[in-house]
Amino acid sequence: MLTAALRVYHWDRRTSSISSDRLEDDSLSLLEPGLAVYRARVGQTRAQVRNAARQALQRLRPDRIEPMVKLLDDVATYEWPPTALSAARRVEVFEAAASRHPVLDASTAREILAEMKSPAPTEHDDTVAALYADYPEFHRLVGFPADYSARALQADYDLAQAQALLYSATVVTVEAGADFKHILRYARLARLLHRVERIDGAPTRKGRRGRAKTLALEEGGYRFVLDGPNSVLRRTRAYGVDFARFLAALVRLGDWGLAAEIELRRGWRPFTFRLSSADGLGRGTTPPPPFDSTLEESIARKFGREREGWRLKREAMVLDVGGSLLVPDFVFRHADGTEVVLEIVGYWTPEYLETKLAKLAGVRGVNLLVAVPIRLAVRAAELPATVLPFRRRLLLRDLLPRLEGFRPAR
Repeated sequence: MLTAALRVYHWDRRTSSISSDRLEDDSLSLLEPGLAVYRARVGQTRAQVRNAARQALQRLRPDRIEPMVKLLDDVATYEWPPTALSAARRVEVFEAAASRHPVLDASTAREILAEMKSPAPTEHDDTVAALYADYPEFHRLVGFPADYSARALQADYDLAQAQALLYSATVVTVEAGADFKHILRYARLARLLHRVERIDGAPTRKGRRGRAKTLALEEGGYRFVLDGPNSVLRRTRAYGVDFARFLAALVRLGDWGLAAEIELRRGWRPFTFRLSSADGLGRGTTPPPPFDSTLEESIARKFGREREGWRLKREAMVLDVGGSLLVPDFVFRHADGTEVVLEIVGYWTPEYLETKLAKLAGVRGVNLLVAVPIRLAVRAAELPATVLPFRRRLLLRDLLPRLEGFRPAR
């Protein structure tokens, strides 16, 4: 990621909107000289490579040069000696030079270095590099990926600038029409608090007091409001890096829109920063696997999109279960309006099973079908759900009758 000092953005005070810098396709050819520098200068120090790259990128807009060099540096591989060992060698050299202090001519310095290091460097710059080889600017370039292209650098630049703008975000809102489980997972990994609201416009269906409520029931999506623990007490930008980390994962998904409140300066009115999956950030990143397990994939493939009046939707509902959130694996909707959620409890660790079963025990107000390995059928019988035991895979001949059991009697 870039530092805040390297971010480039454009804002409009009239509309209170702000956007991160994006590299035009016309500028792709201007990146090739910078890439060529990193490919050709293996063995040189970081300072030498970076300076050469700056010169090679001079045709770029000036405020884009340093961010590009930083991103190229992040892709490159450098090598350096252990810091503690280098520091110890410097102390030895300085102690040896102390008896001849002050050392004013280069020949004396080379004599001292020859005693400590053989052969001694002949040039002043080489002498400094030998003494401070562990310092970042003297790290040696040892590799650069041959397949890293100007298009990849453009994608990294666009994403990195958007991430850097989020450093000043106080709250981030994501509206999504799919991949809800992944969004919640990414928010947790980024250590962000999240609230979920339904955005399809239909009335929220609630159970009895203390029971879970469905946050999204019909076609539509969800609104995820992300912030951090301290935001409860005060408006803060302390979670900017967490927002940036979350964005790097979010761009792997589809069908989302993001709005962030950006506070560039303390006391300023916040600007609104908007992004969506249509903006193409993170081009070339690998999307997450569509299924968490082969068991889920098998069910979806065998059932198809529709069967006997039932339509299958994957992870199409979010349940609020006593303050925690649950995204069932599948939602089945019948033509008569009946809706059933299916959660699969797979073969995982004992800790996973305890957590999963405890969460499912809090679900109320929905038609819940829980598929469990046959050895867990007795424990699962205590859940507020219809239990579907299975051995190695779920069979449609077992699944369909249980779905039909939820339909109202005709």
